[in-house]
Parts: sequence; structure tokens; C-alpha cells
Amino acid sequence: MQPAAKLSETGCMDASDIKKFAAFVVPYEVNSPLWSDSADKIRGMVVPAGQKVHVKDCTAEPTLCPYGAADSGKWIFPVGTVMLKNFAFDGKLVETRLFVRFDSKTWVGYGYQWNEAQTEATIVSEDGATVSFNTGQRMVDWAYPSRLDCTTCHTKFAGDTLGPETKQMNRMVAGTNQLDAFEAKGLFDAPLAKPYPAAFVTPYAGQAGTPPANATIEERARTYLHSNCANCHRPDGDFPYQDLRYGVALKDMSICGLDPLKGNAGVVDAQVLSPGKPEQSVLWLRMKSLENRTRMPQVGTYHVDELGLALIGDWIKSISACPP
Repeated sequence: MQPAAKLSETGCMDASDIKKFAAFVVPYEVNSPLWSDSADKIRGMVVPAGQKVHVKDCTAEPTLCPYGAADSGKWIFPVGTVMLKNFAFDGKLVETRLFVRFDSKTWVGYGYQWNEAQTEATIVSEDGATVSFNTGQRMVDWAYPSRLDCTTCHTKFAGDTLGPETKQMNRMVAGTNQLDAFEAKGLFDAPLAKPYPAAFVTPYAGQAGTPPANATIEERARTYLHSNCANCHRPDGDFPYQDLRYGVALKDMSICGLDPLKGNAGVVDAQVLSPGKPEQSVLWLRMKSLENRTRMPQVGTYHVDELGLALIGDWIKSISACPP
């Protein structure tokens, strides 16, 4: 409850250049990033010395995967882990977040607000804050999440950390597969199974790269839903009546042709997913809305992801009928 008041006091940043992570922080990238109101992000992790990351294998460890193989490859971090993320616009930092595992049950998130001179970042109130931030090129409205918001999004049933899983991390970085680089660092408690599972495709062109030319609309849309929605919309989540995890068949997602359980987003006769009709699909309508009671995701984003909205709209249009 009493985190360091200044980012420079956490020890997580480079003493010679506070805008960079300390040398012991392990940087990582993901294939299908979480939408964060168009901010560019730089990610890193610190695993305590002598501790290891465990990777779920649903075939070998079915008790870790009570809701099926879609959770295979999720990473479980040891107590003491710190996940870091820088958020920036036009090359200028607006926030650094730390997500810390204190014990076997508790993760806590802290946000640090950067000053416009980029010389320091100060702890954000546990209630969060909103600002208009000058990047030098434009003014950007930014919302710092409350600590409750952090754990609302980083759910225990989704694994607490959201991006780190093998399909997300199976990615070339600086000419090397970063999974190979992590193994060389001794990050895992057991060798990763090879060949690695197929990587998630990047949903659309952006900081994470460009989708492969052969990526299907289904693959792109489903990795987007997995990254942005499946943290809550899963069998053991806050919304267990839908399952948006990648790898779950459309017929088992409980969305196609079904009436919504929590409102129709203002559209009469809307379904959760109406084949061929995004404008009749609550899944799409909630992504498009900025109204508090309708908006999805409900926390962590205050601007519509127009590229993501177009992608999910195109996917819905590609579905001619619900599977039996």
C-alpha cells in the first residue's frame, strides 16, 4: 500500500537514462497486443534470481487446465516477479506500469505518471487519474487506471499476466526467436516442447508488425478477441456464458445466433453475433460504443479501436450461418 513515490526509486529503470528499463529487465514482445488507446508499448519482466517460469501443458497437466486445451501455453510467474510496461505517444512516455506478484494469491498494479520534461514519473493515486498530455506534437487524453482496474482486467482465471503465453511470444526479435532467447537465459523450469506451437498472427498492421500474407480473417479476428476479450469472457471468468479464447470452436463459444444476456446495445432483435450482420451483433456494437454501460472492454480503454472494429466486423460478415 506504500509503493515508491518516484519511478526512479523503484530500481526498475536505468540510472543513467530513466526512460529505459534497467539492464536486468528482460524485454519481450507479443504478437497480438492488447488495445491501449493507440499508445505504443515497450514491455519487460523481472523474474527473481533462482526462480523460474512454469508453462502450462494441458496434455501433461490436465488439472491446470480444467476448461480445456485453450489455456495450454499460459505462463505462470513466481512470487516476486515484476512486469513492466512503458506507454508512449510520438516517442514521449506518458505512463510506466508495474505489475508485482507479492505472494501466491496477490498481484498489485502501480501506475507512474511521466512529467512532460521526461525526467521523472510519479506514483498515480490508487484511484487513478486522467490527464491531457503534451507530446510536443499534439495533446493526448490519457486515463491512468486505478489499482482496482488493474486487477479487474488482470484476472486470476486468465493467469494474472495477460500477454505472456507461448503463442504470443513465438516471435522473431532482432533476428532471433525470443523463445529461444528466453530458454538460453534459463527462464523456464523445464524445456519448452518443440516444435513451438503456431504463433498467434498479428490482427492488423501496427507496432507489433503486419499480419502474414496468408493469415485468414478468422485467425486475425480470433487472436484479437483472445487478447482483448477472453481475459473475462471464458468459462471461469466474470462472463462465463461466453468463451472467446483462441482455439475454441465457434459452435462452442456461445455467441453465434444467441440473444444477449445483458442488453441489446440499443438495437432491437440484436444477437451476440448475428451471422453476416455486425450492425445486429452486440459483440461488435459494444466495441463501437463509448457509453459506460455498453462499452467493451469495460475498463482500460476510452477510445474505439477503429482497426479492431473493422476487423471484427469483417469477420462477422464472413460468417454465413451459425454452425450446428
